[in-house]
Amino acid sequence: MRLRPFLVSIALLGATAAGAESSATLPLSSLPDPEHLSALLWEHSPDLAVARARVAAAQADVTRAHLLPNPEADLSWNTLPIGPTNPPGLSRLKDVPNYNVGLSELIELGKRGPRQNAARAALTATALDTLAALRSRTYEVLDRAAEVAATEVRLAELEALAADAAKLSGLQRARQKHGDTAGLDVDRAMLEEEQLQTSLGEERAHLSDALLSCTRAAGLTCESFGGRDTAAAFLSARLSRAPAPADLDARPDLRSLTAQEQSARASLTLARRRWLPDPTVRAGYVRDQFLISGNQRDSLFVGLSVPLTFFDHGQADAAAASASLESARQSRELLRAQAERDVVSLTAQLQAVQERRARLRDQTLPLAEGVVKRLDAAVRAGGAALQDLLLARRSYGELLLRAADLDLTAFHLTVELDRARAAGPSAPSSLRDAISAPSQENPS
Repeated sequence: MRLRPFLVSIALLGATAAGAESSATLPLSSLPDPEHLSALLWEHSPDLAVARARVAAAQADVTRAHLLPNPEADLSWNTLPIGPTNPPGLSRLKDVPNYNVGLSELIELGKRGPRQNAARAALTATALDTLAALRSRTYEVLDRAAEVAATEVRLAELEALAADAAKLSGLQRARQKHGDTAGLDVDRAMLEEEQLQTSLGEERAHLSDALLSCTRAAGLTCESFGGRDTAAAFLSARLSRAPAPADLDARPDLRSLTAQEQSARASLTLARRRWLPDPTVRAGYVRDQFLISGNQRDSLFVGLSVPLTFFDHGQADAAAASASLESARQSRELLRAQAERDVVSLTAQLQAVQERRARLRDQTLPLAEGVVKRLDAAVRAGGAALQDLLLARRSYGELLLRAADLDLTAFHLTVELDRARAAGPSAPSSLRDAISAPSQENPS
């Protein structure tokens, strides 16, 4: 019974491996939109390949629920004599036994409709869970890509600061040779350069970690954006778009719980109908050889057997279905309430972050950049202390890194809002039929 899902899993994993060979990289500089990214992950993610196998198994359950019970063939050799025959002298195997050939069929009463509805709703729930996993994986890849982008932006800023610090150190050493500056200023400039080089090395290690996390999430080798401008544009593109409308009831996880509730309700109906006995109808042919006793040589027979549902009439299955029904209902109510709270909280957080970003980029950063440029010119001309320039440059660098962190925070918040609002990629074509609304319970 479980062989088919296993074979489906093996086939899908093989297809995933073959697809990975043909498209082993994911260039972040040309990262597709969420819809196409979702389609790419659907084909290449090993976890989603296993989810597809679960959907295939649920579809097999729906097919099985629509099949009729198999008939049973009955063959028997009866009236085999023991001891002397009556009358004496008869052949024990030729003159006495009779042969029966029959066919039996179970007739289910009031159970096929609920079983089919339960299987159909379970398929819908499985498909919606798979869609929720696909959306979650898509958002995870976007988050990991945003971390790579923010790291590349920080890395570019640190490289610029380190280059400026190296130039200043060289200038201070040249001025020291001519006796125009003290050795302490040279040491301070070199120390500042060394600190920036250390931060630069740490940020490069962070970029490697971010690319590795992206690769693990995508199932493909993530390639960096390749430059500050491309990375910054990736972050800005999402932050500048209009927010998606909230439609909590369209979230696949909430819809899955609704389908699970419908499946449990159909299972409860099925369990309650277990008290109805399912008769088994039999019909067959008898070939009798004991003609000396007056028996009929050729005859037909019909029969009916009915189980007596005195002890097991579905009470255990009904209790389990009732518990599943209540669990799905409560889970959906709690999850929806949590989603509503998440939307309110995330919207407020995003608004606050956006306000800080605007103030930092429109006011603070231009002011800090101007101070650094003026002090740099003054120090090079010998009209200002090096310590003032180092402090100003350090403050400006921290502000640039803070701006990249705010961009990343805002990006994560927009992704979380999309998760809560049910925005995101649509279902792949192979899931759309399975996600169609479960049919209403058929009383037959």
